[in-house]
Amino acid sequence: MRATFEDGQPIAGVSVLLNGAESGQTDSTGQLFLDTPAGQHVLRLNLDAGEGRVSKAEQRIEMGTESQTVTVKLPRPVRMLTPLEVTTSMVHLAWERSEEPHFREYKVYAHHYSPAFDETTGTLIHVGTDASRTDFQLSGVYLGGSPLVSAGKTLYFRVFVLKDDGSLAGSSVLQVKTPSWSNEPHFTRFYRLSIERQFAGARPIHGVAHDGSALWLLYRQEVGGYYDNDKLTLVRLDPVTRAVLAEIPFEDYLVPQGLAWDGASLWVNFDNKLVRINASTGELEQSFMATSLGMSVTWTGSHLLRTNGAARATKLEQVDPATGASSWGFTNPFSEYGSHSNKGIAYRSGEVWLTDRVAQSGIAIIDDSGTHVGFVEGSFSFPHMTFMDGKLVGVSESSQVYILNIQQSE
Repeated sequence: MRATFEDGQPIAGVSVLLNGAESGQTDSTGQLFLDTPAGQHVLRLNLDAGEGRVSKAEQRIEMGTESQTVTVKLPRPVRMLTPLEVTTSMVHLAWERSEEPHFREYKVYAHHYSPAFDETTGTLIHVGTDASRTDFQLSGVYLGGSPLVSAGKTLYFRVFVLKDDGSLAGSSVLQVKTPSWSNEPHFTRFYRLSIERQFAGARPIHGVAHDGSALWLLYRQEVGGYYDNDKLTLVRLDPVTRAVLAEIPFEDYLVPQGLAWDGASLWVNFDNKLVRINASTGELEQSFMATSLGMSVTWTGSHLLRTNGAARATKLEQVDPATGASSWGFTNPFSEYGSHSNKGIAYRSGEVWLTDRVAQSGIAIIDDSGTHVGFVEGSFSFPHMTFMDGKLVGVSESSQVYILNIQQSE
């Protein structure tokens, strides 16, 4: 038998299987001599063209008693080219044009975690029957409920050329890393955090706030079943000595999720309601319903901002403290990630700091217009945060309280 490309160029090093059994490789002239009895046989040819490129063909042959030469024509593999554009939600792929005279189609496959894949294990993302069209924009494709293309993701791609006879040739694997953030080239806030000190909460902490001179911690002690009121306590602490300065006990069957100080009162955020409490008397001053799955809350000087724990929620909820009216204006930067779940939030002049429980560790920063202006690297994903005298106070899932210095970085 003889292996060639369509233009007649012989191919050396083609592995040949006869009826599923390895039978050797073609020589420099593209030939391999096979001792085959009369009858029907199946030839499978596999070429390793280097750089991960392959070419495959299968052909059924009918052999008589006389010797004969069978020529199998393999397709030439093409190469993936540098993507034309890569964003947090789109990859514009490109590849070499196939010159196969019996071209049938391109098939582009992707893999979301491994470069070791082929046409049987990859995810088919594109089929193109025009040989001259050698690009494809990948976006809006979901895998397991999450977008295939999202921020900070490494993806792998291959393009296969198919001929009319079913033979195919696969390109090398192209690795693509999407940007961590779409607006990263325009970031203007660059900080790093360092731990100054830390201490443990006396009980599970469900919120933290700073009133200008002391810290407030929201403690919860679970009691009975779901609809039985739990014991909740607002505790005012000296941030240096940790001495208890005041306590406000109250009860609710809902689990609190965040605490904010508006300059005069404390706001307790629950799953689907907000409660304002007088910090001096402990009296409940106001209560209204809110969007469910509120995860944390902060005060901006005029409004309350809440994060939402719904799967892949993209917006922050802005709440009018007088009426409870809400709007969904700001986009949470973590929504650029395929899997995310909003978590902590804290505000200081001109900056909203945000964390996420799924997407990645660290803190995203947006400004008062909702523009993503920075990201603080680190292993911090606090569910509750507040600012205190130029420092960040973060509470971990295990109710550890961290006092962190905020420093400018390059």
